[in-house]
Amino acid sequence: MRANLSGQESNRRIDGLRLIGLFKIGKALLLVATTYGLYQLLNPDLVEHLHDWLNTLTDTFERRLLERALDWFDSLGAARIGGIVVVTSLYTAVLLTEGVGLWLRKTWAEWLTVIATGSLIPFELWQLFFGNHHQPLAVLGATVLNVAIVSYLALQLRRGRRARSQPP
Repeated sequence: MRANLSGQESNRRIDGLRLIGLFKIGKALLLVATTYGLYQLLNPDLVEHLHDWLNTLTDTFERRLLERALDWFDSLGAARIGGIVVVTSLYTAVLLTEGVGLWLRKTWAEWLTVIATGSLIPFELWQLFFGNHHQPLAVLGATVLNVAIVSYLALQLRRGRRARSQPP
C-alpha cells in the first residue's frame, strides 16, 4: 500500500519533466492564439476595419507602428500567410505532443523533445552570432533555455537507461 501511495504522489508532483511539458504546452497555446490572429488577417473586411480603427488613434507613434505591421502582412499575400499558418500549425502540434507526453512522463516524449529542440539549437546559434537582430539577449536566453532542456532530458534518458539495464 505504501509503495502505491508514493507512486501516486510522484505522479502528482511537478518535476523537471512536467515543468518542461508545461513550458511546451504554454508555447503551443501562444502559437495557437498567434496563428488564429494571423489567419483572421486573411479576411479583407477585418483588415479594412483595422485600418479604419487605426485612423482613430491619436498617438502617431502607435498608429505608424500598427500601420507598418498591417502593411507588412498585406504585402505577404494570402498564399504566403496560408503557408505560414500551415507550418505554424504543424509546429504547434509537435509542441503539444511534446508537452502532453512529458506531462505523462513518456520516454518517447523525452526523445522527441531532445531531437526536436536539439535540432533547432544550431539555427539559434547561427542567429545569435550571424543574425541581424535587435534583441540579442532574447536570442541568447532562448538558446540557453533550449540547451538546458536538451541537457536535462538527455541526462534523464541516460539515468532511465541505466536503471532499466541493471537487474532488480
